[in-house]
Amino acid sequence: MRKKRIGLVSTFAPGDSWPEETVRRVAATHRVVRKTLEDMGYEVEGDGEVNRTMEDMVRAGRELRYRNIQALVLYVGTWTYANCAAALVREAGVPVVIWADAAPGTCGLVGGAIARGGMDEFGFHANLVYGPFADPETREACRVYLDAACAVSAMRGEKLGLGGGTCMGMVTAVCDPNAVREIFGVEIETFEQMEIVARAEKVEAEEVEQFYRWVEKTFGGIVTSREAMEKQIRLYLAMKQFCRENHYSFVTAKCLPEMANQYTSFCLCHSMMGDREDAFGEKERMVFGCEADINAALTMELLHHLQEGPVMFTDLSQYDYEERVLTTCNCGSQPTDFARSKQEVIWEREGVHEHYWKYGGCCPQYVTKEGRVTMARLNRKQGRYEMLIVPARAVYFEREKLKETIWERPHAYFELLCKKEAFFSEVRSNHIHVVYGSYEEELKEICRILGLRAVCLEAEQ
Repeated sequence: MRKKRIGLVSTFAPGDSWPEETVRRVAATHRVVRKTLEDMGYEVEGDGEVNRTMEDMVRAGRELRYRNIQALVLYVGTWTYANCAAALVREAGVPVVIWADAAPGTCGLVGGAIARGGMDEFGFHANLVYGPFADPETREACRVYLDAACAVSAMRGEKLGLGGGTCMGMVTAVCDPNAVREIFGVEIETFEQMEIVARAEKVEAEEVEQFYRWVEKTFGGIVTSREAMEKQIRLYLAMKQFCRENHYSFVTAKCLPEMANQYTSFCLCHSMMGDREDAFGEKERMVFGCEADINAALTMELLHHLQEGPVMFTDLSQYDYEERVLTTCNCGSQPTDFARSKQEVIWEREGVHEHYWKYGGCCPQYVTKEGRVTMARLNRKQGRYEMLIVPARAVYFEREKLKETIWERPHAYFELLCKKEAFFSEVRSNHIHVVYGSYEEELKEICRILGLRAVCLEAEQ
């Protein structure tokens, strides 16, 4: 995963009356802060050790914007001028973390507090962190703020490829493109699914054969027909090329019912796009939302920028009151990296039985490996976005349990760590999106940055 790029500026008040020892102390602490942030895994931009005047701060902000930072840390060593700090942030154009020096006698809190207040005066998003640089809790607070800011900034200027129109009446999957531009900074560009089909038929047979042999060797088995599998591989290779040529950062496609009737589904494509490798080696993960669900794709892309693991698109299927487990499965859009191992993945025939299939399809059948997860979903109420955030734990069952729902599909089973009644009262889509790890705090901060309501269901004690 690429390192998140942040800017660092250290400052205190302008003027010639400050003792030289204060100048030296702030300059020396700048290097400590830089090393701290680098140790936390960030790529740190910012050449000058101390910026004090309005001119210094404006120049530093413009330089950092040019270097494409995703978040800004402002180290405040003592008293500072809030107007100078605000000028820096205005020019940098990214969310800011003000890290105030907590060492005795520095008066870092007074400078940090006024700087934070100045940001609020102008509507700039800022958080104040106050604590020792080596303190784990202080570092964790800083990390949460910075990771959230980087995820939001990383999406700005991205392009979402949208294939086909509204899928099967899913009004929860559509959006106002101008609202998406304004809130997320994302451009939506539409394409026709039949163009991918046309490209798929032009993929070289040798490439398809190489990919098929890799699937045979890597995974646990192929149940679907050779013809269906080859069509699925062709779609994936065509889509990869199409996304690269059109500079899409992430994509979503309608798929059903037309693709089943005319060619085959995007199931293998969905899975492989989100995996870390394919037949040709290691690659970048790419979010691929199912059923032309734009709000799913936006949610998944935010989760993608937060962490380096796979991102799940799945359907809420049923809740088992005896097992106290939420069952989720989609027709085939889960990356295979969610499985315990590649050998546990069986490429079954397509599990959507109600459609007429021209060539057939396939599903990566498996059960998701266990672990702490975060579930999330961007929803809209009367056009206003909010995000559902749910703590959960993936639990593992043997493959036989899949017969209780739809045998061919990939399944994920979750123990809700919040009250199930709270979850059901807030669900507003058939789709939910999942990553491994605890990211509730980062997602709440993302909502604060974007001005969205966070519906975060608290874990039961």
